[in-house]
Amino acid sequence: MSDIQLPRLPLKSVAGALWFSVLLGPVGLLYASSLGGIVMIFLATVVFSAKYLMPKILVWLISSIWSVMATNRYNNKIVKAG
Repeated sequence: MSDIQLPRLPLKSVAGALWFSVLLGPVGLLYASSLGGIVMIFLATVVFSAKYLMPKILVWLISSIWSVMATNRYNNKIVKAG
């Protein structure tokens, strides 16, 4: 039997994910989690149609936190599989 090593998927950058989500909000979350990005974009369109500032800030913060958590979860999966 030969030891054939399959190529691993590259890890995602946590700093890059945070940077995208801080700059772009829910759209930047798409880098870390496509489903999370779609959910937050939908939520953001509803929240941003309101005139209150605090919910808008919360959506932005949740997107940033979710982005970091999703990137860490993805990287951990890749490291454990390899």
